[in-house]
Amino acid sequence: MIRVIVNGKMTEYDDKKYNNFKDFYDDNKIDRKVLTELIVNDTVVPVSKLDDIFSATFEGDETIIMNFEELIPFTLNLLSNLMKYFGRFEDALPDFAKHIRSGSSESIDGLKNLQEGLKALEVMKTNLFALTGTQEGDFSELEDKKEKLQQTLENINYSIDKKDWAELSHLIEFDLMDAVKYYKILFSKAEEILKQKKS
Repeated sequence: MIRVIVNGKMTEYDDKKYNNFKDFYDDNKIDRKVLTELIVNDTVVPVSKLDDIFSATFEGDETIIMNFEELIPFTLNLLSNLMKYFGRFEDALPDFAKHIRSGSSESIDGLKNLQEGLKALEVMKTNLFALTGTQEGDFSELEDKKEKLQQTLENINYSIDKKDWAELSHLIEFDLMDAVKYYKILFSKAEEILKQKKS
């Protein structure tokens, strides 16, 4: 049997009912809501890794807990946390640049985290355009910021390829902070639109 608890409501299924986790998820998700928590047999599965377990099959005796939230309130909460993240991100850039200049091993992990973080911001941007019904061209104040962001990211990638750590540390400490204003403005505008939609 598969025991499923969705937003506190428990159901049981024969473990042979579903070919894989994707079939199970599609049958048990709540439309127009977003998955915010997934626990499989007491193991928390990050929601961002949901696609990675879609091909998994059931052995029987699984317990799965899924919690869903309304999309707009969830997104507004996420945006609020992101704005706090930007503050911490900006505060950390000078130290991170110093690690890169010194060539410490921490800087390699930091670069990977930075690249992952920037990818996550791009995914968030795409989702926000879909959720708010807007597109980049709707925000004239982003025009020059987008170019600045793209140029800075290209310069960062070029410096990494050339192993020019002095240039890279300079870009991260000074140019990147200015470049991520693009996301801050965009997310702030999206937050205003979503608050209007919510009310």
